[in-house]
Amino acid sequence: MMGFLALYARVLGYLGPQKNIAAMLVIANLALAIAAFAEPVLFGRIIDKLATAQGGKTALEWSDLLPLLAAWGGFGLFNIIATVVVSLNADRLSHRRRVGVMAEYFDHVLHLPLAFHTQSHSGRLLKVMLEGSNAMWGLWLGFFREHCASLVALFVLLPLSLFLNWRLGLLMIVMVFVFGGVTSFVLRKTESLQQQVEHYNSDLAERATDALGNVPIIQSFTRIEAESRGLRTMIDNLLSAQMPVLSWWAVTSVATRASATITVIAIFALGSWLYMHGLTTVGEIVTFMSFATMLIGRLEQVVGFANFIFMQAPKLR
Repeated sequence: MMGFLALYARVLGYLGPQKNIAAMLVIANLALAIAAFAEPVLFGRIIDKLATAQGGKTALEWSDLLPLLAAWGGFGLFNIIATVVVSLNADRLSHRRRVGVMAEYFDHVLHLPLAFHTQSHSGRLLKVMLEGSNAMWGLWLGFFREHCASLVALFVLLPLSLFLNWRLGLLMIVMVFVFGGVTSFVLRKTESLQQQVEHYNSDLAERATDALGNVPIIQSFTRIEAESRGLRTMIDNLLSAQMPVLSWWAVTSVATRASATITVIAIFALGSWLYMHGLTTVGEIVTFMSFATMLIGRLEQVVGFANFIFMQAPKLR
């Protein structure tokens, strides 16, 4: 797992020429995570005031609700505007650096000694340039659009839920760590398998480039059927190596869906028990139910990030 994080950090390091814009996008994502965290808290406060008034304990006035409603609407509006701004600038930043990295790689390869080029296939070099730059583009775009805010929500804001109700907060943290353990297990289980998949992908690109670049020779020596059979054999080998990886990630997808249901039910069950014993309020239960739904969505994004970087890792090493 640490190897994937180190690789991800190295990819982010290639944003150097655009580091100021990248820093501003990180700050914006931090603000988005805080806004997303604040909305369930405000909703829970409103529910508590309504529940108190319904119980006949105090009279409810608009002046009691208006500040909470205004803050809730303000955070919601900020969330919409900031998301649009972040997405637009993340797109522009990622595309600029993608073509920039392609140019840097192209210049680097041209300066390599002839001994390297005599031992390296042009199709493999082209595949590295195109797929590597596209993989980096996908990681940059995903980081600034979703993953940064998700990581902040999971590792910074999630512990803060302990200050609202430490019992419910602790339950959510335990659920997150259990799910994180499952994901880490899948990563370790499939790392070597995915490297083998990329090896087959490179061989496939090399053979296809050779064949398409020498069609007249292949036709003159009547080797069309032989080349087609060879390519189909390589495709079969590629699929045989890829299927186990996809099966493991299907297990993770099922675990994600199951964790959503289990977490919401667990929060509701524990919250109900705490409410019966006077250790929480209806508003706090609603708040943590909203937290659970939001955090499961964040978890799915983080799993998608882990899946993506895992699939792209062999292209970036």
